[in-house]
Amino acid sequence: MDSKKRQLMTWLGLIVVVCFGLGSFGCGGKGFSAGSLLQAPAQGGATAPAVPSGIFMRNDLDARPRMDSATGAPRRLLQFGHLSDVHITLEQFTFTGHPKLEMMLDGFGEQIGFGGLDRPEIQERYDVDTLRAMVKTLNAARPPLDFVVNTGDAVDIGTVPELVGFLSEMNQLECPWFQVVGNHDCLGMGNIPPAMLENFTDLDFLNKQEFIQKHFPVKDLSQSRTAFGSQAKGFDFSPASSGRPSEVRGYYAFTAVPPISVGGGGPNRPGIRFYVLETSRPAGKALGHVGKDQLRWLKKEIETHPRYLALVVSHHPIERIEEGAEELRNLLLAHPQVIALVCGHDHSHRIRPFSNAQQPGRGFWQIQTSSLIDYPQQGRILEIYDRGNGTGAIRTFVFNQQAGGQLGKNARASFQSAAGEEFDGSGSAGDRNVELLFQMPVLQ
Repeated sequence: MDSKKRQLMTWLGLIVVVCFGLGSFGCGGKGFSAGSLLQAPAQGGATAPAVPSGIFMRNDLDARPRMDSATGAPRRLLQFGHLSDVHITLEQFTFTGHPKLEMMLDGFGEQIGFGGLDRPEIQERYDVDTLRAMVKTLNAARPPLDFVVNTGDAVDIGTVPELVGFLSEMNQLECPWFQVVGNHDCLGMGNIPPAMLENFTDLDFLNKQEFIQKHFPVKDLSQSRTAFGSQAKGFDFSPASSGRPSEVRGYYAFTAVPPISVGGGGPNRPGIRFYVLETSRPAGKALGHVGKDQLRWLKKEIETHPRYLALVVSHHPIERIEEGAEELRNLLLAHPQVIALVCGHDHSHRIRPFSNAQQPGRGFWQIQTSSLIDYPQQGRILEIYDRGNGTGAIRTFVFNQQAGGQLGKNARASFQSAAGEEFDGSGSAGDRNVELLFQMPVLQ
């Protein structure tokens, strides 16, 4: 579908919902039938994520050993967890009060991206249990993870109670964690600006600034747990924030591993730095957007940290960014220290290489992880290796929750419900448990 037709479908869908659906189908309240987070999550311990016995090696980028970027003995530099699209949602929520209309809205798919309005009730009932089970599983990882990244869509409808439920579980992680803004985190149902919904509901919808501010501690900052220097899940690293939550932007950067140099040459051990993007569209719509100001910031950040491998993190993959995708791709390909873009949004495991046609062996990997609400309800662990011979590797595997007790039973019930649905985000073998080779850049 071309962009003009897609845009027409988007706004026709919104007009149907806002102008007709809410007033014509006998909705409760001002237009929504609002559920709640009814049940406290169950209890139960968890074991470590199961490491697969076989890892599939991929060298789509044609990485080759080079002495000018060799650093000596192979070593693991970093290990982190990745969750995405948790979609904590109000139970028994109905958008229009009319199930057939909601099934129709779901049918628009990525064009307006409401998806999930007719999701089975059991997946919504046990969404917090599934998240709790995954958090406990991540806590059991050995060796312990350096941190966890959640690449957005923490909530589903886009309300404050959903975010409170999400944060209460994520804050039980025993390692630092970082947050990314997804379209569902700042738009009603992932599409509609909150201001457009105020006349139709008593629900407390989140806008982007409210979503971000909820990640700042409410008590004395000096008493709060820090994450690589952050006290707000990364958002206080935002440019121009000056420590004031009301001024924070949704993008930021942080150093995960500092470089180590021996002698007067380049680093003996490369550093690793993460660049977190904010790709949601405040004006509405599920597809992504990266503005020029953010692209300028990203370019400057990468170029002022030449001794670091760069991992870019966003909610949307490049192919789901409607504005700024080409500029972003070209920017990443132009900087050889960029090794990966880590993202979500599509609820599917998918790994895609982006090669630099002008420089053979150069490029980056786009690594997507599935959702915790839809099948296969998995997370991902990623390890960054310097192979010592001028190449590096991202070793990654996906995993299911490993909780026991009633918590495990509830999470498995949600999994079985998701497995019975038509949607399957498990991906191919090459999207799941793989070792992704990349050319180690010459870092100065």
